[in-house]
Amino acid sequence: MSEMIINKLPVPTWTWLKVNDHKVAVPDRIERTACEIESVPEGVTKGAVDFTSICLGDVELGAGEEFRRLSHAAKTGGDSYTVSAGVKVEEPIRIVYDYDKENAGDPAAAAGRLSRTSIVLGEGAELTVVMMFKGCPSFGANDIRIKVAKNAKLNLVEVFQLGEGSNFVDSIGGKYQEKSGLNLIQIRNGKGNTSLGCAAELLGYKSFLDIDTGYLVTGKDNLDINYVARHTGKNTDSKINVSGVLRDNASKVFRGTIDFIKGCKDATGDEREDVLLMDEGVHNSTVPLILCAEEDVEGAHGASIGKISDEIILYLESRGIPEAEINELMAKSRIDAVAGRIPDEKTRELLLSE
Repeated sequence: MSEMIINKLPVPTWTWLKVNDHKVAVPDRIERTACEIESVPEGVTKGAVDFTSICLGDVELGAGEEFRRLSHAAKTGGDSYTVSAGVKVEEPIRIVYDYDKENAGDPAAAAGRLSRTSIVLGEGAELTVVMMFKGCPSFGANDIRIKVAKNAKLNLVEVFQLGEGSNFVDSIGGKYQEKSGLNLIQIRNGKGNTSLGCAAELLGYKSFLDIDTGYLVTGKDNLDINYVARHTGKNTDSKINVSGVLRDNASKVFRGTIDFIKGCKDATGDEREDVLLMDEGVHNSTVPLILCAEEDVEGAHGASIGKISDEIILYLESRGIPEAEINELMAKSRIDAVAGRIPDEKTRELLLSE
């Protein structure tokens, strides 16, 4: 077992705040994660992953360089999905990773599990990919590399419904050309310790990054988030919206970085977080960061952190709703608000019905 440092803040702050990075324990042996692919829709070419051959070996990863070295050293293989220029794929790719099924009766169950995926979209292409993570990995990791050409758009949905005691790292990195971008939706409503990282290189004119994240963290679990938007192209745009609930003795760190690189004239960036603290024992850290080497840009950040107001509790109780149900209702509403924006109807309805 070794220790890996992930989710580093691009520009560190005071060390005593303990938010500059996150440490996770990594087992000595890493195996490939099996998955169930519902279908590969027409217009998508599936193959074996090869990050270097598609110029994604050097893409910035949300989890950072130590995670990159782990992923490359593991040599576990993986899957690639390619959409040719001009193809707009109507049906989503749905992928399920179930660690309980994978580990049942397996003597290698103690090994760490790693999935590696590349997604490449040609000019004017569109694709939706839905990934669901279930079960209880002692250590699970997901490495996604993305390359999106001019006028193309990727919708990526990740739902983390992992079990108690699980430890999981999700890392996304991507490059986006002129008028292309990523719509990322992440929902964490399971158990265990979860680390989410996403880095986007907005290289082309009017390229974009749009992130919507909803979370519920309970017990003594930890959620660690690191999002980085690198604005290189002119008129690029990034929006990061994070909303969640902390209960019991849960803890969470959110790092959101908007980096305006010299030359990205007229770029805009906005990051927001809304945190509901349900109990006295929770611990929350929010670190919004804007780096600016270009003068002609607009950047904004804000955070709303607090408890349910007495007025709202009194109002709902006057309508016959007990306080315990009010807490559940408010917690679920944050997940539902993000789930309602999922572009895949099947996944959206599944989450909203829970």
